[in-house]
Amino acid sequence: MAFKPSERRSGHSLDLELDIKPVMNLMVVLIPLLLAGVEMIKLSIIEIDLPPAQAGAGAGDSEQNPEKEKEKQLSLKIAITRDGFSLATASAIMSGVEGEGPTVPLNPDGSFNYDQLREKLIELKKLILDKGFKDKDRAIITAGADIQYQVIIDVMDAILSYEDEEGNTQPLFPQINFGQVIV
Repeated sequence: MAFKPSERRSGHSLDLELDIKPVMNLMVVLIPLLLAGVEMIKLSIIEIDLPPAQAGAGAGDSEQNPEKEKEKQLSLKIAITRDGFSLATASAIMSGVEGEGPTVPLNPDGSFNYDQLREKLIELKKLILDKGFKDKDRAIITAGADIQYQVIIDVMDAILSYEDEEGNTQPLFPQINFGQVIV
């Protein structure tokens, strides 16, 4: 026995065409607007090493490793303060122009003098080049709590490399460590 199809089901089908022009117009306008609004930035990464681990000072340390005592350490420290940059090594603190205060004082307008910092470090690098220092490429940066982050980044950029007299790029102090914050 066959069933008769319902008459309610037999509706007329409508053939509608979708109008996608408004969506296409939106995409044509939206894509260039989004591309124009994107800020093109170049990300840079500066590699920072952890400070070397120091073993506990036991009685047998000097007997086990006598070579460590003979190694010369530069231990260059760059302290960033409100007054400028102070440079110190394991053997001496470099004094400024007046004998007191920071090694590299601020510019007259109150900004940090990165060029003079680089010049002082280039002089130091030339002095220690063939002296046999183990950490001749390492610098420890310390900063006051009130120093802006951008100043620290600018210091790291200033101490990474320099151009010698022949125009070749030479490493200045590419191994950067951070020390305690000066309060």
